[in-house]
Amino acid sequence: MLSESFATEAARSGKNIILADLDVGQRTSFEWGEARERNGFEPRVKVVVIDPDKHGDFGIRHASSGGELLIIDAPGFSDEKTLGLAGFSDVVVLPTGASVADLRPTIRLMHELTAKGIAKDRIVTALCRVKTPSEIKFAREYLGEAGFDCLKGMLRDMPSFRNLQNQGRAATEADTKSMRLEALELVGAIDAALQRSLQRQGEKPERYERSPERYKGR
Repeated sequence: MLSESFATEAARSGKNIILADLDVGQRTSFEWGEARERNGFEPRVKVVVIDPDKHGDFGIRHASSGGELLIIDAPGFSDEKTLGLAGFSDVVVLPTGASVADLRPTIRLMHELTAKGIAKDRIVTALCRVKTPSEIKFAREYLGEAGFDCLKGMLRDMPSFRNLQNQGRAATEADTKSMRLEALELVGAIDAALQRSLQRQGEKPERYERSPERYKGR
C-alpha cells in the first residue's frame, strides 16, 4: 500500500506518474489500480504490470516513457533483479514491519545493496504493518543500532487500510484524520528523500508531493 499511496499523492499534484507492478503473480498494485479506475476515484493513477524476467531493466525503463515519475512496486527480496532496479533508482524504499523477523531481512538487504555499490543515502526504510507505540519505538531503535535511519510516519496494521486498498483508495485517503496524517507524513518523508537524492545528482528538484499540513482539516 505504500507505493500506491506515494503514487496517489504524486498524481494529486498533477504530475504524470506511472506505477509499475513487478509481481506478475500477485498483481496487488495493478488490481488496486483497476479498482480505483472502476470506482472513479481521483486522481487517476496509471498502473502497469511488467514481468522483469521477460523484459528486464529495459522494459521497466520503457514503461516510464512519457511519464515524469516511475514508481516501482517490486517483490521484497534480494536477487539480481532487485540489485539492478536499485542501480538505476533515485531512491530505494524498503518497507518493514516491527518484528525482528521483519527487521533482520531488511537490514541484510540494505547491507547487500550497499555492498553492491548502492549509496547508503539512497536507501531508506519505512515502517508498515505496525500497531503499538512500543513496537514502533523498538523498530526505530533496532534500525538505528544497525546504522540505518527510519523515515518519519508509518502505515499501521489496520483493517480500515485493507478496506481502502480493496476499494482502490490510498492510505493517504483514509477517513480517519490521524491515520491519514501519519500516512501523509510517511509519503512526505519519501518525497524529501527523493529530493535530496536528486540534489546530490545535480538535478533541479521539483516537489510534487503535498505537505501533510495542507491536508489538515480534510
